[in-house]
Amino acid sequence: MSVSKLNLSPFAKPSPTLAHLNRLIASASGTDKLFMLYAYSSHVILYVLRSKRVATKSRLLLAERIGKLGAIISDARVLYRLFGIFPIISWVQSLNDPATAPKDKRHALIEWLQGWSMLLYYPMEHAYYLAGKGVFPISAANINTLALWSCRFWAAYVALQFAHIKRSYDLLKNSKKALELTSSTKEGQVSDIAAEKTRIAKAEQALWTDLLVQCGYLPLTMHWSLPNGLLPDQVWVGLFGTLSAACGLQGVWRATA
Repeated sequence: MSVSKLNLSPFAKPSPTLAHLNRLIASASGTDKLFMLYAYSSHVILYVLRSKRVATKSRLLLAERIGKLGAIISDARVLYRLFGIFPIISWVQSLNDPATAPKDKRHALIEWLQGWSMLLYYPMEHAYYLAGKGVFPISAANINTLALWSCRFWAAYVALQFAHIKRSYDLLKNSKKALELTSSTKEGQVSDIAAEKTRIAKAEQALWTDLLVQCGYLPLTMHWSLPNGLLPDQVWVGLFGTLSAACGLQGVWRATA
């Protein structure tokens, strides 16, 4: 992702990079990834600013301000997900239609399991979030239980996504072998072969990006799924979250090109 040609001057000619950025911001995924990048990277920044070697009075004040904005953004991200269950329902419904369901049986099974993990995750997240704001009369102990179980279903989704990526990679390998055979026997149109090569290259790039995203999510979801957590410090939450956010943002940037 490059913003080196971004021009914000109102006196300049239309900027293609600014138009691209607007498309990214206009998408729910793009906005969420930008917020996510700030929220998680702020943990790392706070760790540095508050360290003994760096800390000064002014830097501690700056850290406090950065932390407050990060808390607002983190809260907003959960609020914006209140309607997130509806796209999940549509996705699960699409798996019931042979016309839209994955043609590969393993993909279909994985996505069916993922869909149901999200159908369980979202209501629990909504419940504990709203209860924490005083909307629902739920005890603190039950709020904590809901939070743990919602994250466990999220962790299940992440684990299944690794299986999904592996299956997708295997299918791409088969496609590459078939393409090599077609190229060696000079069957098919040159333009068709070139188009298939481009499709495979883009799919591989998307898989690697998704793999990095999930490598960031896995320790986070495991951490939040355990009563006493897994990671020793918030800076690790920040590092893994920043990895997922940065790679996810790169994927959305490509998708909105």
